[in-house]
Amino acid sequence: MKFRFLNIPVQIHPTFWIFLLLFTNIYREFSPQNLILGGVFFFSLLVHEYGHALTAHYFGAKPTITFEAFGGYARFNPIGLTPKHLFLITLNGPLLESLLIAIPYTLLKLHLFDGYIAYALYVTMHLNILWCLLNLIPIAPLDGGYLLRYFLERKFGPSGQRASILIGLLSALIAIPILCFLGFYFFAVLLLIFGIQHFQLLKQYKAAPPSHFSHYLQGMEALKNNDLENAKAILKKLLKSKNNQIKHSATESLAKVYLQEGASEKSYDLLLNADPQYLKEGKTLLCKLAYDRQNYRLISQYSLDIYNIDPTFETALLNSKAFAHLQDPQLSGAWLDTASQFGPEYKERAKELLADQIYDPVREKEAFKEYVEKILT
Repeated sequence: MKFRFLNIPVQIHPTFWIFLLLFTNIYREFSPQNLILGGVFFFSLLVHEYGHALTAHYFGAKPTITFEAFGGYARFNPIGLTPKHLFLITLNGPLLESLLIAIPYTLLKLHLFDGYIAYALYVTMHLNILWCLLNLIPIAPLDGGYLLRYFLERKFGPSGQRASILIGLLSALIAIPILCFLGFYFFAVLLLIFGIQHFQLLKQYKAAPPSHFSHYLQGMEALKNNDLENAKAILKKLLKSKNNQIKHSATESLAKVYLQEGASEKSYDLLLNADPQYLKEGKTLLCKLAYDRQNYRLISQYSLDIYNIDPTFETALLNSKAFAHLQDPQLSGAWLDTASQFGPEYKERAKELLADQIYDPVREKEAFKEYVEKILT
């Protein structure tokens, strides 16, 4: 399921609906109360993620929202964002969600509603109180963990990040037995997983000194100030880092610098030689450059990945054209159909593209015609 609201794409994975059925107990007892609980849960998550996404959109970070098993998340492009921007993006999720505590509380105090409406207000208030408290535990990827990390990094530099990881581990050790005692076993297991991830992050510090992260921030600051030569010098050094996250973040940033300078071949070679499992926005850029070089096989290999990273009309169209060149009518038509679903204006653009000679190899194929009929109607 996909839709756009306030110019932000939202996609809902089937596993989310399965999780919602289990969370609300609807599969065992179909009742108005459980339906209300499911609706409140979904709406609360949506409000929370929009708090992050709208702030990221304000800073030009191209956010998307995804719901899948166990919850949702807002993804955005962090390139060019300062620690202050990241702090505000993270903070505004819980802040917007806090309205779902304050408004129901006020309405319940005024005794304006009863029956199912009062029940919905009660559930909304209590569910969001619980989630806000849990979400502000200072361990990533919970918002509390990211807020703590941004604050400590700004205050103490790279050593602040290490301190935030240690605090996260300590928080998990304290919170897990408390949650088990209160009967919140699901959240206790989540914190256990996050704690293991933090322990692994501590190991990475032996492979990549904190100074590497500091240098990366310096490179981002140089990019922000349009000091390309200094940014390139810093990023090139980080290509040798043993920390894969830093190394590939530097790779993506350097590739964008090369492209900005008009050296697209350098950008393409750099991304092509990187480990694809660590690339994010860089994978989308790689496929765009690959299309210019008629490397359609590479695009077909990463078509789903780049669409999940950047679910836009342009990405769907890129995939459609690549599969047309590869003479795959079914996938070419399916991606063009996907592109047409972003809104009426995009559907019109998709109709216009049907006459493009790019689609000559698949135009007369029955599998392609089926999708064309969907677009035309």
